Amino acid sequence: MTSLPAETGDLHAGAAVQSLMTHKPSVAVHDPLCAKAMVLDNGSTRIAVVATDLGNASDKLVTDVRRLVQEQVSIPPGNVLINASHNHRTHGQVAEDAAERIAQAVSRAADSMVPVKIGICKGREDRITMNRRLQLKDGKEWTIRRANPSPRDEDVTGVGPMDPEIGILRVDRVEGGTLAVLYNFACHPYGGVPDGGVTADLPGFASHVVENGLSGDDTVALFLQGADGDITPIRYKDWDAPPHTEQLGTMLGLSVLDAARQVVMTEDSRLQVLTETVELPRRTDLEQCLAALEAQQEEILQFFTGVGCGTHGRDTSLNFKTFLPLYLKHLMGPNFPSYSSYLYMQEKKIGRDDLQHLDAENKQRIGKYLESIHNMERLIRIRNKRQLVQRQIVTLQPNEWFSLLLASALDFAWPLFASSAPCQAQRSSRCWSSPFL
Repeated sequence: MTSLPAETGDLHAGAAVQSLMTHKPSVAVHDPLCAKAMVLDNGSTRIAVVATDLGNASDKLVTDVRRLVQEQVSIPPGNVLINASHNHRTHGQVAEDAAERIAQAVSRAADSMVPVKIGICKGREDRITMNRRLQLKDGKEWTIRRANPSPRDEDVTGVGPMDPEIGILRVDRVEGGTLAVLYNFACHPYGGVPDGGVTADLPGFASHVVENGLSGDDTVALFLQGADGDITPIRYKDWDAPPHTEQLGTMLGLSVLDAARQVVMTEDSRLQVLTETVELPRRTDLEQCLAALEAQQEEILQFFTGVGCGTHGRDTSLNFKTFLPLYLKHLMGPNFPSYSSYLYMQEKKIGRDDLQHLDAENKQRIGKYLESIHNMERLIRIRNKRQLVQRQIVTLQPNEWFSLLLASALDFAWPLFASSAPCQAQRSSRCWSSPFL
């Protein structure tokens, strides 16, 4: 851990926004991708915080931006924090000169600095996210993904932890009005928008609400991603409605505003920059995990090949066209699915039970078809897990996988602004887990 001297002086800050969009987008654009920069300077220490609407902040991008910022604004590389929102909806429309544009945003922020006062606090938003790691009856866990079917309801026993805390830094001009709001929250921004276009996603909508909800011209809201690993937007697999992203982002923005308006501002100008590297051990049982998954896959394949005197998958005589109307009849009228009740009464009166035998046979056919669907869904999930495990075994060196996962979480370790304000921001624990632990 390295600590810079926290000498006091008048605190100045500036903020700027720079587009990161390519000049000629090749797909629909719902709202633009941006880099937002804030520079703070107390006369002895100068720092820059950059929030981007990017999928990730690669080592090359961070290195290039820090080099350019040092050349242009004389801010040491260690005093430049670059955070990516982990946006999944950039659709390849990020400008090739993104590093230069981010550096321009920092430079413009540095050139526009004015006397400021700051305040810090914590907010809360627990309505818009959940942990996508489901706890199962067999003691295992499953990660909800759009690409794969979810487990059966009866197999799910619970959900994982989440982090509803919002860390907030508000920066006001001494002359009046809010210059910037920096807020940290954990959420996976991959909900998208109804038209499927490029978007800054949930953080973009939240920042728009914040920027328009506080007094001051050109207020800039900077979203810093927390450890969003398995923290997903609520109902992100809802197929019955368009994406809820704007609604959820608005809710987050309102929660930020609610807390930011309660902040007690201070003219304390002390600045400190702390850097911490966290190393986590990588799991060592990947080979055993892969073997277990392959055994489960073989078990399901045997089901579909009819091992066991043809009593399983091979004996599933229905297809979807014949299954659906049959299933609906048994669902709507479980006691008399094949015909009206009077015909069953008539058969009973003359000593026949043809319809009852038919119903019993069809219930077996329906059950086998549903079992086949269940096994098909299991196979999809298992093959997805198998592919992930194989990828880690083949392509990653020890500890490399965790380094990749933690890149966003650790790079968000935002500077701690020493302040005498009564409400102190705290860095809370976040929820990370392997997709196949």
